[in-house]
Amino acid sequence: MNRVLNLAAFNIRVLLSDPTWFFLSWALFALQLAVYGSLMSKLIGSNLPNYFFFYSIGLMIIVVFESAEDVGRHFVENAHEGELPYFLTLPISRSGFLVSQAMYGVANTLLKVAPPLLAVLFLSENLTVPGTLFALLALFLLGLGITGIMVSLSFIAFKAVDIYLAVLAGLSALLVRFSTVFYPLAVMPNYYSPISVLSPLTYGADLTRWFLGFDPKYLLNPVLAAVVVTAIAVSTLSLSARIVDKIIEGVKVA
Repeated sequence: MNRVLNLAAFNIRVLLSDPTWFFLSWALFALQLAVYGSLMSKLIGSNLPNYFFFYSIGLMIIVVFESAEDVGRHFVENAHEGELPYFLTLPISRSGFLVSQAMYGVANTLLKVAPPLLAVLFLSENLTVPGTLFALLALFLLGLGITGIMVSLSFIAFKAVDIYLAVLAGLSALLVRFSTVFYPLAVMPNYYSPISVLSPLTYGADLTRWFLGFDPKYLLNPVLAAVVVTAIAVSTLSLSARIVDKIIEGVKVA
């Protein structure tokens, strides 16, 4: 376990060595919320009460998704820069290696999403300790699930990086647009909503909003959302462990 923690600490130190990206992420979040959040709230008006708060949580879900994408890219970059073979020779199990990558991803996600979350809750006067902690837990589980998906897809990059990046771009567009990130399931057209229930972001977004006290009639059942988010995290990480154990070993990269 100490070896796993040491490897995770090494990756996190590398992450923290350039805090510029965190400030840029926070600034972009604030800009999107100030411009698009305010504009969309005025356009929607009373059709969805407190849409500004709804939109702000949606932006956080996107931050979580993009942070999980960073883990997949980090994993691929390690391979193409020759670091992955070195990591695989360390006296650490493949599952331990995956855990260290997941811990790196969790740290990256929490550092990017926690300050905006606290700021939004404080400004909207919704800041409570239980709500904040459970919301972070929901975002944490969602981040683990998306991280598992990204690492599972990383084997594509060992064949063709361009295809991998195209897959990530397409997956990002589909999972974000066909979800409740920007609009609740209850107001979606019948031809649109069945697709949205297939997106893990839908369950992560609704669960987070439920913990933060948003009107439940616009959200999925929280028990269902919690079960789905947890199941996705467990299943995708298990798949990632199998890929790291069976596929990554011996792969030659450019």
